[in-house]
Amino acid sequence: MRYLLLSLSFGLAACATSTETASITPACNVSIEDRDWINGALDAWRLTANEITGVTSVRPFEAVFFDDDCVLTSANAFSAATVAQVTWMATPHSGEITLPGGQVMPAGVTSFASADGDHAFFVMSTPSVWRAAGVSNDALGIETMMIGVLLHEGSHVAQFGAYGARITAIEAASHLPGDDINDDMVQNRFGENAEFAASVERETELLFQITNTRDDAQARRLAREARELMRARQARWYTGADAYLAAAEDTWLTLEGSGQWVAYQWIVHPSGGGAERDEAMANFARRGRWWSQKEGIALAFAVDRLAGFDWKRHAFGDGEMTLVEMLDAALADEG
Repeated sequence: MRYLLLSLSFGLAACATSTETASITPACNVSIEDRDWINGALDAWRLTANEITGVTSVRPFEAVFFDDDCVLTSANAFSAATVAQVTWMATPHSGEITLPGGQVMPAGVTSFASADGDHAFFVMSTPSVWRAAGVSNDALGIETMMIGVLLHEGSHVAQFGAYGARITAIEAASHLPGDDINDDMVQNRFGENAEFAASVERETELLFQITNTRDDAQARRLAREARELMRARQARWYTGADAYLAAAEDTWLTLEGSGQWVAYQWIVHPSGGGAERDEAMANFARRGRWWSQKEGIALAFAVDRLAGFDWKRHAFGDGEMTLVEMLDAALADEG
């Protein structure tokens, strides 16, 4: 993988800086390897916006990166025109990270986006932290996999506004604590139900098979079979107090699926990760145990293949349709 090696600069604690003030003694230091990875990841974000999603304008949000000793924060890491124009603040930590909202979390392997009203931020630990914890991806490389993770989570910041009303409705309908409203809530509820899990696995496989056929009619047949299984599963199990999960599942499949799709597209992009598609499919798209990510990306692949409209405008823009609704629209249009 090729990185754009631009130097990050760090100012004194509580004092932002740019490359023009790099001579200031930093409050703490991040290794050259981690700094290079951060620059490469932020450059990947810009490539993705320009060439994959087309979403070049998102609301400003804070970025927080950290290693074992140092926290880097920036208000424009994702929004500056170039990586060279990003400004950073560096502060030491002693095992705990203070988030932009004031919450405190332990320093460790993490990557997530958060939004509350107009306040949004992104948090991620650096490759040195992930390596120390034993995280690996021998096929793609840990750095490449982690950039995919960053692109996935960063995309969610652009989507929170678009799909925020749907998430709010899920919260109201579920009557669950806020911590239980997440992308894995369907799996947490039905993960031990063998029939339910078998249907999810079959639906996912049918959708993935669409990527292996050049026959459009066959692709549509596969998509229809997957949707029939999904409808039957939801009709059987999403009843009574669980009825709200139909809308929740559609929403989380959209967020997780489109986020995974963006990451995959960068991983195989010749100016991005440069990985072979089969390698990226096996070691990223199909990797992992979470239903929302695996069925979600399979659904995104199907929509990308079959939709006769700009589906990314909805998934990363206005949020007017979920991926499930987009697939239904594509199947209803016989062209």
